Amino acid sequence: MSNHQSPVTRHVYDNGLTLLIRENHFNQTVAISGRLKAGSMYDHQSSYGLADVVANMLTKGTENRTWEEIAETTESVGANIGAASSTETVSIEGRLLSKDFDRVLDVLNDILRASNFPQEELEKHRHQVYSWLKAWEDETDDVADRLLREAIYPVEHPYHWRVQGTEESVERIQRGALVDFHATFYRPDSLILAIVGDVETQAIIEKIDAAMGDWAVNGEKPPFTIPTVEYCEKQVVSKPMMDKSQANIEIGHKGITRKNPDFYTINLMNAVLGGSAGIARLFGRVRDVQGLAYSVWSSFSPSMGEGLFHASAGVNPANVDKAVKSILHEIELMKSDGITLEELSDAQNLIVGNFALALETNRGLAAVLLTAELYGLGLDYLEHHESIYRSITRAQVNAAAQKYLHPDLCSIAIAGPYRET
Repeated sequence: MSNHQSPVTRHVYDNGLTLLIRENHFNQTVAISGRLKAGSMYDHQSSYGLADVVANMLTKGTENRTWEEIAETTESVGANIGAASSTETVSIEGRLLSKDFDRVLDVLNDILRASNFPQEELEKHRHQVYSWLKAWEDETDDVADRLLREAIYPVEHPYHWRVQGTEESVERIQRGALVDFHATFYRPDSLILAIVGDVETQAIIEKIDAAMGDWAVNGEKPPFTIPTVEYCEKQVVSKPMMDKSQANIEIGHKGITRKNPDFYTINLMNAVLGGSAGIARLFGRVRDVQGLAYSVWSSFSPSMGEGLFHASAGVNPANVDKAVKSILHEIELMKSDGITLEELSDAQNLIVGNFALALETNRGLAAVLLTAELYGLGLDYLEHHESIYRSITRAQVNAAAQKYLHPDLCSIAIAGPYRET
């Protein structure tokens, strides 16, 4: 039986923790994935990077284990477990053999509930963040991306800021702030767990209850909303990086939320514009035909808030102006003329096929289940995904292009050996 054909079980515990289970007995592996509503959207402006430091330090020591003991407990059986922060959520990922489930669950419960953020490990991680930030500031693609986000989202908006914060904000973070953040935002009613693999559903429900059923909810549940933003006036921002051999371009404006009913239609439109090298106009025309870019693509990045729409390109510095003009032309053409029936069919086949492939791994299936739960798509999302895309018409895609693409409002960010003329 294919991985994604057995039923999904959803169980909500008295403390609000949501559990999703899908059995797959093809082999003896298990994926544990989670989303905890504790991302950088809850950072204060003076402490950007706090949520990310908390997430990264979950495995650096608890009230019951040192980081060495955490590593030994999991790695000695070939398992791994870790966490990473995004703007909205903290992702928890674990991979293990089914025979080691109890061992890994014990560690997971420990790091989620009893992390104690040792001062020595905080200082080590702080300097690691400094190194990351310094490295990113030397990458033209990362710099261009930051410039565009800072142009589109106001300074008080969470999408304006890097999840990791700045060197100045991370320097201000003290251990007490980590403890307080963890106590406030790490709570069972903000956690979704998806367990996929060689497991028995009822046994897993009981094991999670035994481990986490006594995890108490304290205080009001924090709101889980991202503020809306207005379209901003077109801006052109750049950072000269004259020691580089390549320039990177970012062109875009605010996009949509994941709950937007036109999400699927927009996804098809973007696949044709720049979402996949195999069928995308940007790749075929700007790169292959005109030779103006080494790489070029586009993306709508929806989440709880209005994520970014952007087209990205890596180019020879001599081609910056031509590439910008060509990319904007393709966005304008998509808005005015839309797509062909052949392009629609290609995009549908691509998206449906990629989704089916994602469901063939335990981890991929767990990720889809978490997305469905987080955005309220329903347990039948897996079964209806293909029919949703197959039912969309060319007219609907073209209407979405006219509604959601705004080339006249696209801001432009450039990083590399380039100066505005």
